[in-house]
Amino acid sequence: MKMNLQHFAAEPQKGVVGRWQHPGYINVAASGTETATYELLGFGVTQLDDSPGAQTSSKRYVNQKSATQTVSSYEWTAPLEFDLIRSEKAIEFLADIGENEKTGSDAETDYVIVYLEKPVESKEGSFEAKRRRVAVEISEFSDNDGEIQGSGNLLGVGEWVKGTFDTKTKTFTETEAAA
Repeated sequence: MKMNLQHFAAEPQKGVVGRWQHPGYINVAASGTETATYELLGFGVTQLDDSPGAQTSSKRYVNQKSATQTVSSYEWTAPLEFDLIRSEKAIEFLADIGENEKTGSDAETDYVIVYLEKPVESKEGSFEAKRRRVAVEISEFSDNDGEIQGSGNLLGVGEWVKGTFDTKTKTFTETEAAA
């Protein structure tokens, strides 16, 4: 099933941003391959959330009744659930990691979030996006009324890199060096 994502973003944003406007793409190229092959985490994926996971610290000084709190870091995760549809390349990629219990760099890849409500002017089909390295944690393959459903998390490795994503060619172009 192919989706014409650039078609949906043609009108200016009005109201609440829809989940469909932040598609996630995962690099399904074999580990060690130089060229990324991004596939949409779409058909068959029933949950794909974006959880920044702010970590806080607090300290109370002797002259204060209440503690001073700050956000000190983030532990980003993306909880996901999917129906095991092997014809979907992104799902097959995720399932292979879990079924073969891959670890370390064999369970890592790149993940891109595209912001369809933020088109890049003068570049049809290009949108603001961000990419990050992720570890793929597949925690369960369960029976969902006779069908197999997988679940797990994408776990952040390093920092986000800002850029643009062309939904026609499925390519990410970095616009900001990694922090």
